Amino acid sequence: MPLDLQTTQLAVGIIVSVLAILGTVLGWFKKVWHLLASVALPTRGSSTIEIPSRTLILLPVPHANALWWHMGAVGKNPAMQIVGELNATNISQYGVYVMGVKLRRPRAMGHAAVRAQTSRMYGFREVIPAMAVSDLRFDFFVQPPVRKAGVTFKADLAILDQFGNEHWLKGLEFPYK
Repeated sequence: MPLDLQTTQLAVGIIVSVLAILGTVLGWFKKVWHLLASVALPTRGSSTIEIPSRTLILLPVPHANALWWHMGAVGKNPAMQIVGELNATNISQYGVYVMGVKLRRPRAMGHAAVRAQTSRMYGFREVIPAMAVSDLRFDFFVQPPVRKAGVTFKADLAILDQFGNEHWLKGLEFPYK
């Protein structure tokens, strides 16, 4: 039986419509399947790590000269040299690198060094292992000075880790030495 043009057009229209409906239904089915699989099945082989929001607990070293400042100079210009020692406890599951230290007021960035686990030496690239305690030293040069010689300097400072966390210590007192 020969097909006329009208019957052929109708058959092609029905086939295209059925394929479009099947594509939509199967597309939604695929999306629902992926959603259910992502909720029900654990992810394996993820290349990302969970970034901790807090890695360190910091305390000033318990001796009289743990925190101090003195009038110094940068070139021929006067500057405050601010120095401190802290005990740093790594409470995360990762090794922590200390990237630096900053003062809240006056705004300044400084250096921080961590005592190596295998020696008595301090270094800028030393890691504080997971769940370990280490000593940490920091210093700033603040220019121009914001205190007169002989006056105690009080400040808030933060230790910065490689995850971008700022671990703040507030109200530290740095006597003049």
